[in-house]
Amino acid sequence: MYEAHFGLKRPPFPPTAEPDYYFPAEAIETARQNLLRCLVRAEGTGLVVGPSGTGKTLLCRVLRQQLQTTMAVVHLCSGRLSGQTALYQAILHGLDHPYRGMDESELRLALTDYLTTTADHREGLVLLVDEAHTLPLRLLDELRMLTNLADSGQSRVRILLAGNPILEERFTSPKLESFSQRLVVRAYLESFHRAETQQYVQSQIEAAAGDSRRLFPLEAATAVHQATDGVPRLINQLCDHALLLAYTDDEPAVDVRTVEAAWADLQQLPTPWSGESAEDQSPSIIEFGGLTGDVLPPDEPALAEEPPSFEVFSAEEGQSSQTESREDELPSIDHAPAAESEAFQPAGII
Repeated sequence: MYEAHFGLKRPPFPPTAEPDYYFPAEAIETARQNLLRCLVRAEGTGLVVGPSGTGKTLLCRVLRQQLQTTMAVVHLCSGRLSGQTALYQAILHGLDHPYRGMDESELRLALTDYLTTTADHREGLVLLVDEAHTLPLRLLDELRMLTNLADSGQSRVRILLAGNPILEERFTSPKLESFSQRLVVRAYLESFHRAETQQYVQSQIEAAAGDSRRLFPLEAATAVHQATDGVPRLINQLCDHALLLAYTDDEPAVDVRTVEAAWADLQQLPTPWSGESAEDQSPSIIEFGGLTGDVLPPDEPALAEEPPSFEVFSAEEGQSSQTESREDELPSIDHAPAAESEAFQPAGII
């Protein structure tokens, strides 16, 4: 909506992770270089961990773009797979290989046949698993077994796992000890510091053929960092909305007040720079409803409620007749099965 107003050729702050908008901040660029080396040389499994909104999906897409010219690359965008069958179906679907009407064993053989006999992509398969912290232990171990498929001393399947910090904690389980030993690179993403936030905002506007110093001055970029704490996803949302408000008000640029208004619209909360302390604010009173009934006179004491009576039965006396008469009416309760992770045992070699 506002591109023509500000002289931009494209939206500078997209809502989704696009490789064309990649900004080489220190943390994510270091992770990209180390993971790229790990996957190209088939050194082992790579792990990238970071809080939400710090660029894990963007990093996976950048690596996919760089590797797909020489290797087969499958990007599993969601880790919510029901079982081994769904995992192999998702991989074969990403390879444009038939996957319908086959059971788990047939799917596994189809993938093995593709990796060992297909003339294309002789370098092997790169499997980028996003949201890997949602995978159950048995599927993580299934991915570990895929790395056992080797040729000429190199694994035919190279894996990158991306997820929240919970993912790294899961590898402390003794059941994943074998997989944990294969983690060669552990990369950690983090939020931008203030200088990186300013550089990011300016570079995104300049990439869209805009004048960053005029359109988004340094003070406004600093306010963006103060509001978002440097989280890239929040920076994109806030800057995009600030540009929209400036366009709506027919302003030539974004200032600090526009950033404050945009943050208030997005969060529906007081801005973090308001400076009002809790002591200066009057306490709020929440009403849950009025009293019903008459109020007792001050000289008339309130009647104490009669406590409910309970019938106690001992084990020797057995159940009462009333309980026996209604026993058939009560639904049966099935005990929940044991947790999947407790029953899981690491599988053998593929």
